[in-house]
Amino acid sequence: MKVLFIYPDISTEVINFCPAIHILSSVLKAKGIETAALHINKNFGIPYERNAIVHRAQGYDLYAFTATSFNYKYANEIAGWLKSSNPSILRILGGAHATIQPEDFEDSNFDIFCIGEGEGAMVDLTYALQIGADWHGILNLKTRKQTNPVRGFTKDLDTLPRWDFDILDTEKILKARGGWLSISFSRGCPYECSFCINHLYKKIEIGPNDKMKDYLRRRTAENTVNELEELAKTYEISHFNIDDDLLTMDREWMANFSRLYREKIWTPFNIPYVINARADTLDEGMVKLLKISGCKEARIGYETGNEAARNKILRKHTSNLELKNAFSMLKKYQITGVAFAMMGIPGENMSTINDTINSIIELQPGMMRMTFLFPYKHTEIYNDCMAKGLFKNDIVGDNRDMGSPLHFEELTDKALFCFRFLLPWYINARWLNSEMYQDAIDEFHRLSLEELEQSLPAIIKRDEWLSLQTSKSHYRYYKNNQYYFELYEN
Repeated sequence: MKVLFIYPDISTEVINFCPAIHILSSVLKAKGIETAALHINKNFGIPYERNAIVHRAQGYDLYAFTATSFNYKYANEIAGWLKSSNPSILRILGGAHATIQPEDFEDSNFDIFCIGEGEGAMVDLTYALQIGADWHGILNLKTRKQTNPVRGFTKDLDTLPRWDFDILDTEKILKARGGWLSISFSRGCPYECSFCINHLYKKIEIGPNDKMKDYLRRRTAENTVNELEELAKTYEISHFNIDDDLLTMDREWMANFSRLYREKIWTPFNIPYVINARADTLDEGMVKLLKISGCKEARIGYETGNEAARNKILRKHTSNLELKNAFSMLKKYQITGVAFAMMGIPGENMSTINDTINSIIELQPGMMRMTFLFPYKHTEIYNDCMAKGLFKNDIVGDNRDMGSPLHFEELTDKALFCFRFLLPWYINARWLNSEMYQDAIDEFHRLSLEELEQSLPAIIKRDEWLSLQTSKSHYRYYKNNQYYFELYEN
């Protein structure tokens, strides 16, 4: 039995690891199944080109795809190519899109959608195919014959094998990412943020015998650090990028992790780590734990400077005071605080944008990541936007980096583009009382929206020049990356 995983890593400019493939490959290999992967990426992997993909997909017994909503259309097109060339080989889709938009199955090129966590379903499916048994009734699978119940979530993550990093070209990925290795050790979330798909997973995966309090699961700190130690011995890693959102919620877990990481990773290998955290978990005791164990950066869901929008619309339940305390504490212990932000929240206007500008000046995060809000289908914020008629159209478009999918009463698309991409200039103009930055804003604001979209490289180039002319601390684009701004301290 040979399974080919197909990862359309197409919707960003970088190359990425794939948690689903790493763990599923490991689970299948433990059952004696041979696995391989097509990592489709225009810069570092296999090209998104029919003949190349079809040629490399020969000789397998199952095609297993994973996709988010942003790259689903690519996965579906590739499945169509393979359906034409090898119609007898089953094509299964897992990942976020199959779980939150199962209605797309009927018109898709797939034979199966896997709903929810897929380890058990993939083992059952490969076993059924090996012995020629009927696979249509396997739990978690939506097939052309029927939709089956979900078996529930994996309760003890330590029972899962360690990630299979051999399935993708990890050395190539690390080289392209400057040595940053991404990994995660938990699943589930107790929060109900309106823009997140976690509340959709909860509705699907929590069965009649499961308890909500058990839905947030973590591997033990010992299990976690032992895997990191093996990876540190195997690869040239500059940073461990820990993708989990809520590890800092459990103080006992973090205390154990910090002690073990310092002993087994930070001291012998000098590899720092980067973590996500909620602001309300970052008191001085927690930040001390992070500091002594080698944490370099903590990324916080800041979202917007407008507290009402953050908590009433996004349901983040994080106060401005909690954000201020968290970023202040991180700065005190010389850990870079990163504000994850979004623009284009329903009701966005000049007042909310001014709140964000003023808030960033007050908080002074070491870095800021800014994107447009794109509501995932069936999330609470998506349903609300649909009910209010806020969408320009009912699709996730390829132009999501350039603009919002929503209408705004008080902001034109052009104005929103300027606030999104010239945000560090707006911050600097106000913070430094800088005519130079204000003049640059005025110059680009005179362009049309189409001209602005074509001028993004020029904006980033101008930002570099403006930074060189500025003697005070200020915000600038980070390494020409259109998503990140950094606080550059002269």
